[in-house]
Amino acid sequence: MDSRAIASSGDLLESGLQALIAHIYSTYMLEIYATCLLLSKNRTAFIRQFALFPNYPLATMSPEGHKPEQLTEFIDLGCHAFVMDQDVLETFLDVYIRSHDLAMFRNPNKTIIVLRDSDSAIDRAVLFDMFHRHPAMREIVNMLILLPKDDRVDLWTHRYVSTSERGREMILLDSYLLSNGTFVFGNHLFPNKLLNMERRTFRLASFRLIPHFIVKPTDDPYPLATFHRQNVTIDGMGGLLMAEFCIKFNCTWDVSIDQLGEWGTIYENWTGNGIVGTLAERRADVGIGSLLSWWTSHQYLGFTAVLRKVGIGCFVPRPHLIPTWKTVALVFSPTVWICSVLSVVCCIAMYDLISRYDPSPEAEHRSLGWNAVNVVAMFLFNGAKILYGSLSECVLSIALIAFTINFGNIFIGKNASLQAFPLFDPPIDTIEDMAKAGMIWSHTHEAWAHSVRKTSNPYLMQVATNYRIHPIPELNVLADQGKVGFAVSKMNYGHFMIGDFITAKNVMLYRMMTEDLYFDWEVSKVTKTWPLKDLLSDMILRFNDGGLREFQEPVQAKRHMDYGVQIKIFHSQDREEVPPHAMGCEDLLAPFIVLGAGVVVALVTFVGEMTWSWVESRMPKNLKWVVFK
Repeated sequence: MDSRAIASSGDLLESGLQALIAHIYSTYMLEIYATCLLLSKNRTAFIRQFALFPNYPLATMSPEGHKPEQLTEFIDLGCHAFVMDQDVLETFLDVYIRSHDLAMFRNPNKTIIVLRDSDSAIDRAVLFDMFHRHPAMREIVNMLILLPKDDRVDLWTHRYVSTSERGREMILLDSYLLSNGTFVFGNHLFPNKLLNMERRTFRLASFRLIPHFIVKPTDDPYPLATFHRQNVTIDGMGGLLMAEFCIKFNCTWDVSIDQLGEWGTIYENWTGNGIVGTLAERRADVGIGSLLSWWTSHQYLGFTAVLRKVGIGCFVPRPHLIPTWKTVALVFSPTVWICSVLSVVCCIAMYDLISRYDPSPEAEHRSLGWNAVNVVAMFLFNGAKILYGSLSECVLSIALIAFTINFGNIFIGKNASLQAFPLFDPPIDTIEDMAKAGMIWSHTHEAWAHSVRKTSNPYLMQVATNYRIHPIPELNVLADQGKVGFAVSKMNYGHFMIGDFITAKNVMLYRMMTEDLYFDWEVSKVTKTWPLKDLLSDMILRFNDGGLREFQEPVQAKRHMDYGVQIKIFHSQDREEVPPHAMGCEDLLAPFIVLGAGVVVALVTFVGEMTWSWVESRMPKNLKWVVFK
């Protein structure tokens, strides 16, 4: 073949490939925001022609070594389709996962087009084997391999099915004839590989969380899930969603449970524990189990559609009944009591002043102690001498009598009303009440208070500061004491997600706050490259739109939770009934306390007087004269 024939063949290949890619773009990639062209240094002549397309947003790069940050820059520009030649493929797959983890722009529907040079010495079987053995291929569904051969281009793809030998098969989708620009079979070049994945296994992270996720052993030979190589069934609000997902798309779950880590934590070095930590380390593909849209995990993971709106409240100690003997002090406010004491002092001082400086010869001079006892007796409605020796004493006595009659009748009436209607301590119903009371609230994980750590509400900031983390054994002890609060997740149809430490034995010690602490959105979390994210989001939205959760929630609550406890929590805000009862010693404790205090003070005073009298009797006369002078 002469040089002109070779040149003509090369031009035909370049123009044919350019027309083929243009057809693929205009037919299958209209929704793609941007495309990244990855060019090798050796064989880039025909792929560089695509950069001349004016109608497609393109970004061109030449990968240098295994630097994920280089590809991340283009991913953040919106690239989620990649066109490359085979020399770049292995480098691209090596940095695929890490570069997407570092990127903030995320789109799970990646499209990969690989162009094989017609002069390449790499065998087709070797190229296909590279696909199957590389771990990044778990994350790629839409893969198209263009293999030029003579006057046509064969278009191949892989099966995205189970990990058996069938999953390693390559599929010839179609052949494109360069001479006339037509396809031999006219097949769809990006078929939907997810409708039947032939029991392909994905990894699911969660933990036992009633009523959201429960794992139980099963004898089913074809289970939807396995745990530690044991066949299991998954139940619960989130578990049933995952089960239905596998039934629809014919896949299975390999369940990973970190019960101690629960929701987990992600550290800056991309390690962690619990659900989110397992996802960050890519030991799982999906996480489920009342995961909220925490801002700290968005940097590392992808979020699906919202499962539900979650209200987080607090189960706080029930207000205690105030003993009736304490109501004597509650009749008046502290300000009124202070004014009353000042009134008594002023009256005593006024009587003493009149007694000391009354110029009339009939004036009776009384001591300060006598005046004090007489005024107090008038306030207590006891026998008292009405003083009227002078006009000033008469006026003061009339004013004092009028005041004490009104003051005493008001006190008696108010005290009687308080005795008729039992009083309780102020309830903790709002965030402000909880902050002012300094109420400590607790649970097993930081996740319960994480959403309010960045709040600017001063009361909520105080509430977040008072949150404590305790293990289950300690929570069992605290729950029986009835002195601290416990975080509660309010479900959408009248049920509550609360720990097993709230039982029928101690539930009556608590009541629900009327105001939620905060609300958040429950989502499922996935790795940034999991290709089935949109399918899971679509199923979640269908569940919500169909109203299935309204029927699912009570079934799960009755199946896995103590329904008697649920009923008592629901009615915990009802006012406590205090039936009438005969008065006991505790109801009359206030007068007994006053009497006892008076007896003790009188006894101490008497002992003091007797002691001083004894000391005075034995004192020498000359010393006595010096002391008392």
